[in-house]
Amino acid sequence: MDGDERRERAQRAERLKRYLSDLQQRIDPRSLDLLMRLLHEVSTSPAVRGGTYELGMGPEEKELFTPALQAELLVLFGLLTVQDERVVVDLGDSPHAKGVKVLVPQDRADDPDFLHRQKQRVAAEAEQRERDRLEVEGIARASGMEP
Repeated sequence: MDGDERRERAQRAERLKRYLSDLQQRIDPRSLDLLMRLLHEVSTSPAVRGGTYELGMGPEEKELFTPALQAELLVLFGLLTVQDERVVVDLGDSPHAKGVKVLVPQDRADDPDFLHRQKQRVAAEAEQRERDRLEVEGIARASGMEP
């Protein structure tokens, strides 16, 4: 790792530290705990390489995971993983994914073609996950198991 990389990492770490400090002041401790757990989960998931990921949460956590908290998770994830400035964009709903939010380069946030392609990609991945889930459930039923 050269000096430029070290400086970049140090700057990214400092931005994350400042953001977390600010976040601690703005949200309740339970929400912050959930964010930290989910951030760890997401940072070790396929989402790190640009994929999608379905978070595992219980009913109480789902209630805490408001759209605002979802956006905070994306911001934190972006602070950890990307070097350029990113913003959270709400792509809306698709048949298999509701309230889709993505982290995109700031200069692409207002590009309707780019955002449309992002929504199509996320929708296709969600549709594939749904097909896979139904297939696994069918296999389980055929095997005499409850899905």
